Amino acid sequence: MRGPIFSRRGGFTLMGVGPSLLLWLMLSGVPAAVAPPAAFPDQFPLFPTMGNEGASGMAYLEQPWSPYGVSVDEEGRVQYDLTIEVAGLPEVDGETYRVWITTPTLDPIVGVGSIDPVGKLTTPTDWHQLMVVVSREPEERVVSEGDRWGGPIVLRGFSAGARVTPMAQHSLFQQSPM
Repeated sequence: MRGPIFSRRGGFTLMGVGPSLLLWLMLSGVPAAVAPPAAFPDQFPLFPTMGNEGASGMAYLEQPWSPYGVSVDEEGRVQYDLTIEVAGLPEVDGETYRVWITTPTLDPIVGVGSIDPVGKLTTPTDWHQLMVVVSREPEERVVSEGDRWGGPIVLRGFSAGARVTPMAQHSLFQQSPM
């Protein structure tokens, strides 16, 4: 068989490139083509709660660059960069806007940080089914593991993965004990 893949002697070749050139390319450190992160990240709006109608926001869930195509942690979970961008939040003395992420079942709830003065926060996560909550909290409050928001919620939104969670998990559809 002849063609661009097989040589006349029956050996492998790629459009006239013999095995020695292919070996040189592999060993020379010429980087392989690796797909960049998705051009269209999972992005979802953050909706204001009642009384905060002037506020708005977007959340972007992107896979960080990796030489292997997908970034994973030590336990094999896919890693994401979650970026929150907000606008229209009034400045309140002595208070800050904190971002929390949680699963669709609200367990666990994790405080990931405060919105910076330009209205942005980027944090790593290994969740793709998540709900983002932005609350107004006292600046001096120290958030530790297991804490949840205590101030008023001003923005909230669901990732695409969280929107496809079956509603059968909702407490409304759970059977009551007999």
